[in-house]
Amino acid sequence: MATAISRERTAAQAENPAKAERSDRPDESDWRNIFGGLRQGQIHPEGWYAVALSSEVEPGRITGRPFLNGRVAIYRKRSGEPVVVTAFCPHMGSDLASGAIVGDELRCNYHHFRFGPDGRCAGVPGNNRIPPGAALFSYPTTERFGLVWAYNGETPLFPPPEVRDFPHDGLVSRARRAHVYENVAPWLPIGNTFDFLHLRHVHALGFDFDFDRIRWGAHEAEYEIDFDSPDMGRIEQRIRVTGTNISTHVTVGSSTTVGVTTATPVGTSLELYMVACAPKDATRTPESIDAELREQERFVDNLLADDIRVMTGIAFRAGTFLQEDQPMARWLRWVHAFPVADPAARYR
Repeated sequence: MATAISRERTAAQAENPAKAERSDRPDESDWRNIFGGLRQGQIHPEGWYAVALSSEVEPGRITGRPFLNGRVAIYRKRSGEPVVVTAFCPHMGSDLASGAIVGDELRCNYHHFRFGPDGRCAGVPGNNRIPPGAALFSYPTTERFGLVWAYNGETPLFPPPEVRDFPHDGLVSRARRAHVYENVAPWLPIGNTFDFLHLRHVHALGFDFDFDRIRWGAHEAEYEIDFDSPDMGRIEQRIRVTGTNISTHVTVGSSTTVGVTTATPVGTSLELYMVACAPKDATRTPESIDAELREQERFVDNLLADDIRVMTGIAFRAGTFLQEDQPMARWLRWVHAFPVADPAARYR
């Protein structure tokens, strides 16, 4: 499977951008007003969002999926590289997921308008001229960790997610759609990475950690921590958060496993994807690798069970914080200042 970012863009996008509406960074003094839910039509942070499991995007078939504030059509080019475009034909609104793949193009079943992977209209029926506005929005797209990812923005501000210490193609990955939350912002479950009060008292993880060890970048944050886990004993975790919706961790204990957690808004719902990974090793049996993947899945499932109870029905607000909430407050300010976009607005 191809993993390079698809950079094919439409002429229409270049000449008349999709009004991404990237906001100026808001005043950080207002970060306590951050909205922890999901509203129809809200503008989401830029970043890489999982749009489908790789297994759901079969060669020769179009997969239609709700995504952010709209709907997308996903398919594979002849090379196997995935393509994610807005799903509705600009002619009369037919859902292109019901169309056909012709070569590397999508063909609408309603009137046989054809669209290339870059979203450009490649042909219309008869001798008619192609209307200037006949285009789809083509999301920058990549594939890794058993997921197809689309970037919410015209041009990526940062690379697709990677984990600490391992290239994505050096891992065996098993991805799943683990849970669907209602009315929960993606940064809330990912924010548990910085909620040390929650980690200590809800997940019963023991640790001694200096908050200054968290390294905050423009689009990533990282830290290392030693935990005493009731399930896995003494473990070291190497954490990386990418954007506002992706968390990866390398867990070093009796074995080394890798986990990826990411959250994608779909209207007012939030789809939570989880990936268990293990380093590729030609000397190991498939059974031993499978055992490590299952160990990672059990670990995150135990954490998820607690988080589901917390997040279900939550009406989040940044209220009366404690001293131990400092990293969570820093995370909320970081999220609040993150650039936002809605590049597909005029294509829906």
